[in-house]
Amino acid sequence: MGGWGTLGLWLFLAVVVVVANALAVGMIWLADRVLSDSVGQENNSALSPFVTCVALVFGAVLGFTVVVAWEQFSSASTHVTSEASTLTTLYRQTAAMDAPEQTQLRNLLRTYTIAVKGPEWDRRDDGGTSLTARAAITEMYHVLGNQPPGDASIANGEFFSQLTVLTSQRNTRILDAEPRIPWLLWFGLISGAVVLIGLMGFLRLESKRGHAFLSSAVAGLLGLLMFVVFCLDHPFEGQLGVTPDPYAHSLEVFDAVDGGT
Repeated sequence: MGGWGTLGLWLFLAVVVVVANALAVGMIWLADRVLSDSVGQENNSALSPFVTCVALVFGAVLGFTVVVAWEQFSSASTHVTSEASTLTTLYRQTAAMDAPEQTQLRNLLRTYTIAVKGPEWDRRDDGGTSLTARAAITEMYHVLGNQPPGDASIANGEFFSQLTVLTSQRNTRILDAEPRIPWLLWFGLISGAVVLIGLMGFLRLESKRGHAFLSSAVAGLLGLLMFVVFCLDHPFEGQLGVTPDPYAHSLEVFDAVDGGT
């Protein structure tokens, strides 16, 4: 999915809605072929309990899935913001360090942030990582570990603690790219939508056009909701998902700190 981009997602939405509408119209056509002409609107009273039962069950499953997907999306956004915030904290902490160590760590923090915002973010949806970003974190540990024992300061200890937090946040962000909704649940959602649309097709209305319009509207809504679930389950997909703007803000803060503010 990482190569789809925003345009690919909109095309995917269009395909989902078109397929849903085609299914709705197709079910009405099938019902006309299966049911005899003598079957009228009294058929609705016998079919309504089945439609209600399927709609309630499907609605409950879909609602649960939306909540789970939204929590995943919100969590991914929070983790990105937290990681960017930790980067600015680390950069400010270097102000209390000696010049050689300060310069090294600031350069490494910039390298890491630029790598995450650029190459690593381009591979975000498939859980890809940047060797440059990984190397920058490892080198920061080396810089701190190579300090003579007598030169260890409170600032170094605080920086090391925050660096550990940054590493954990990075790992969490990478794991957030993995979809959380299993294929079995997707199978249940799609099957429930097909059954519900099919039952609506076997209802009888006086106006065929009105029946087709109403069924298509419901089918399109179900397709749209499942598309929303799909997007939420892929939080780093295109401009519809989480963006790297927090890292751009971190780079602005770096410049401000370099300028003495």
